[in-house]
Amino acid sequence: MRTFIDPQGNGWQAALLDGSYGNVTLLFSPLRASDIRQYQMPADTMAEAEGQFADLSDAELLDLWERLAMESGRLTPGRCRRRPSFGRGQSSRPVAST
Repeated sequence: MRTFIDPQGNGWQAALLDGSYGNVTLLFSPLRASDIRQYQMPADTMAEAEGQFADLSDAELLDLWERLAMESGRLTPGRCRRRPSFGRGQSSRPVAST
């Protein structure tokens, strides 16, 4: 799990969710709201997805978060002026809720 502050000052967590049929989702969830964002990881196993997640730089993770926000219409290009701050939590394997 990784935690970061977005350019607007909101706290977020990014964590992997092990779903059914081998699907692994990267889930972005705000610490104080309900604006969940999801990204299907291009991995065949949870172990592979964990490696991909660990290899993402803070900038790459933010770029993915921003892309998902723009695709959902919740962020317009150019709105982000400050770079976020990131912190890394321990990697964990969340229980799927499917």
